[in-house]
Amino acid sequence: MRRLTNILLALLAAYLITQAVYSTRWQIAHDEAPLLYEAFLMQSGQMPYRDLFDFQMPGSFLAYFALGALSGFNAFRLRLLDLLILAAILAVTYFALKRFGKAPALAAALLFGLKYLQGGPSMSLQREYLLLIFLAPAVYISLLDEMTPRLRLTLGVLFGLAALIKPHAAIGLIPMLAADLWAFVKRPSLILLPAAAGFLLPIVAVFAWLGFTGALTPFLSIATNYWGLYSQINGQMEITSGAERMSLLLTQTLHLGGHALWLIPAAIGVYFNQNKKTWLLVSLALCYALYPAFSGQFFPYHYIPFTYFIILLAALAFNVKRSTLNVLSFVLILSLLLPSQTFIRQLQGKPLSTSTDRATQIARFLEKNLEDGDTVQPLDWTGGSLLAMLETRARIATPYVFDFYFYHHVSNPYIQSLRADFLTDLQSANPRFIIEVTAIDKPWVSGADTSREFPELRVFLDENYSVAIQKDDYTIYEIDGRP
Repeated sequence: MRRLTNILLALLAAYLITQAVYSTRWQIAHDEAPLLYEAFLMQSGQMPYRDLFDFQMPGSFLAYFALGALSGFNAFRLRLLDLLILAAILAVTYFALKRFGKAPALAAALLFGLKYLQGGPSMSLQREYLLLIFLAPAVYISLLDEMTPRLRLTLGVLFGLAALIKPHAAIGLIPMLAADLWAFVKRPSLILLPAAAGFLLPIVAVFAWLGFTGALTPFLSIATNYWGLYSQINGQMEITSGAERMSLLLTQTLHLGGHALWLIPAAIGVYFNQNKKTWLLVSLALCYALYPAFSGQFFPYHYIPFTYFIILLAALAFNVKRSTLNVLSFVLILSLLLPSQTFIRQLQGKPLSTSTDRATQIARFLEKNLEDGDTVQPLDWTGGSLLAMLETRARIATPYVFDFYFYHHVSNPYIQSLRADFLTDLQSANPRFIIEVTAIDKPWVSGADTSREFPELRVFLDENYSVAIQKDDYTIYEIDGRP
């Protein structure tokens, strides 16, 4: 049985290396483009919240600022960074699970690496993936035989950093501290105080940075006025509330993002490795199964932390000595790691179906026509215009990087104020070009109190702009009166 396990691990390693090599050909896609474009603007001194309207947490901007600075916004170098991050996460994972045996440790690293690459370009460098930079070391620390105040402080810092990317990412700190408290039930302050101090340290530092740069007040305004509205948008970009929303949350939570079959090898691994450390991993998998419900949107990338922890549990099946259960686990795991459509298309020499083709067309137009001092205003989200603006280093005309804010909760006073502010900024900036993406892959919010109409914006365009390029999926407007 050991020989079969070793052969399987060797094949998985070869499979992972092959996919990793092919992933270096991926282009910047989906959420990467907007965040990298904002990072590009930050390099010139523009601050999120103060100069750029976005609802992301500060940690997201800082992470992508670092990625942009290290890669120079080059797609190939970005992919290499992605693989370096993945290698680091997998290395930490290996050493964390080594206490269960070398085979489970190596299996955990290989299986998660394959699962991540299976997601293709749209899953690449998502914020939930970046959370693992902090969660994987936290797992390593929590599985140590002895905790010290310094380690508890470090644990708090790691979850504080994760919370700066997504606040509810800190949910994993609860079972880790609970496991530690079990041994110190009479002196909980020895555990809670260092962890709390560590947790607050990066948060206080980042909020001080926001205050120093004048971005704290606009951040708090966005958090208090917009977050609640955005949280009502589900994974199908529909507005839900009340009983309908509660039903959706329950149904989608139980669905586990389509990853429920991983529970079978995970259950086998847990059954034959029952100890406190295993149950800690079980509690972490449960926490991050609930994690997507906090946002209520259940996008595929929201399940990255859950798949990480359920794969750690499934990897414990590689420590099972019963051949029948081993074979069952191996077959099921392999069926869950079938090649992605992205990888298959690459093997066939076919182009990847992303918005990068549209971005390339828009970028060529901007390269040919932009002059010094010209600005551009995108009416888009992830449809390619921001990638084109990143590639051509085009400057944005207003603080509004996206336009989807204007089309949901349209009767809400805050959204109405955003519309009015956007028009004021647009009239003041008079950008040379306005790029409107109308493709089907542009996310449109639907449901109650949503609209695809912005009459005041349409009047502004009709009175001041002419169509420079008209395509089925996008339009580029040029301001009137330019030679």
